[in-house]
Amino acid sequence: MRNGAAAEAAGDLPRAAREYRRAVAMSKRPSRDGRALRPHARALNALGRLLERRGRYRPAAAALRAAVAAGERAFGPRSLEVSNALNDLGVCYKFLGRYLEAGPLYQRALHIAESRLGPRHADVATIYHNLGGLEHAAGNWLRGEPFARRAVQIRRRALGARHPLVAHDMTALAALLDRQKKVDEAERLYRAAIAIFEREYGPERPEIAVALNNLGAVHQARGRPKQAESLYRRALAIDIGHLGKAHPRVAFGANNLAVLLKTRGRFSEAAALFREALAIFVRSLGRLHPHVGVCLENYAEMLRKLGRRGAAATCDRRAGRIRARVEAVNEEGVAMTGTINPMCARFRLIARPSRIHRLGVFTEEPIPAGRLVIEYTGERVARREGKRRWDPARSYLFYLDSYWQIDGAIGGSGAEIINHSCDPNLRARLAYGRIWYFSCRAISRGEELTVDYRYDADLKPMPCRCGAGTCRGTMNLLPARRTHP
Repeated sequence: MRNGAAAEAAGDLPRAAREYRRAVAMSKRPSRDGRALRPHARALNALGRLLERRGRYRPAAAALRAAVAAGERAFGPRSLEVSNALNDLGVCYKFLGRYLEAGPLYQRALHIAESRLGPRHADVATIYHNLGGLEHAAGNWLRGEPFARRAVQIRRRALGARHPLVAHDMTALAALLDRQKKVDEAERLYRAAIAIFEREYGPERPEIAVALNNLGAVHQARGRPKQAESLYRRALAIDIGHLGKAHPRVAFGANNLAVLLKTRGRFSEAAALFREALAIFVRSLGRLHPHVGVCLENYAEMLRKLGRRGAAATCDRRAGRIRARVEAVNEEGVAMTGTINPMCARFRLIARPSRIHRLGVFTEEPIPAGRLVIEYTGERVARREGKRRWDPARSYLFYLDSYWQIDGAIGGSGAEIINHSCDPNLRARLAYGRIWYFSCRAISRGEELTVDYRYDADLKPMPCRCGAGTCRGTMNLLPARRTHP
């Protein structure tokens, strides 16, 4: 382990990987003693983190799954070692596009870290940072923003405003803001982060490349293509120099630069970059990864401009097959992540598979009757937009009044995935334009939370599979019986 850590600190990552593998092999021996497993668990975690850093996400995930299992036996299921391994495994799953698996891992890691370290510890900020990054990858920028803001807030208080980890948090927050077209705040954050990185590491370190690339996107959005291209190229050169040409981050940079060049009519250069980005994504992440789909869509658009409609249609079909595999919350392809915003919940909650329907929300602690459990949050939309978004198969619209609705699919707290039951343990209350879920009765630890959706009787009937003794067979209200004179 020491040799591996020394090699990693010196930047010799291949040697570090060999040393960590050697440590894993040497510490792997049958034992019923948890203490004997501790070096093995630590070596697995170190190897997994290093492989993740090198962009080798599949072998990294395998090592980290083993690290979680060994850590639970060696240190206990609520130990910081397990929390760290869960967090690192969540990072791998995010990069592999396995968002629904990553979310609950982060949530479990967060519960452990907050209980062991307190809610204001810098390591807790790391998990909030990663939760925001997960929502960014899933395309749910409004949902990720509060996670990223919480990370900045905690880390500034713990480490000071000019710490490089705060700069990483500011970069992550800005990335969520610029996708929501909040470009003024995003640009300020990027510039502040770059200044911290340059002071701490110098101008050509890989830590600065993400912020440079994202600031380039802001310049592009503001109609400054020359500045954007300069920043994209600088970020790409830094990543190639430090990470190698096969790293997924290089593919991100190449794709972003290609999109800019396409808008400027430089199609030949853009086509070469798109092909390069696709090759890297496919090699490192697999043919069916969501990033491959996004890159294919961008490439198809450029091919149409070149008049190559057949090739463009082929790319679109491939992208469509990839998009269809994503567990989405709306027609725009925003992916589900299975996360619960703890800032909106009063009890420890977690998402996991449900016998009622797909994914549900479960409580990790007892909830007394009559208590506020969680707020239902999301994007506020008008009636016409709500009608456009309505989809019986995956709708998360909650009516505030006859005009406004809350769409929990975008920016939701996690309350939107609470399943229906005809005998629910939660009820909704509306007050001052906000929606709150309260417990109807005492709820046991491990119990699934449910609410009666009470869809209108005149809507198309939606079958109910809640299994309650009072189940009415539909999530709709039953039509009132007529009385005859």
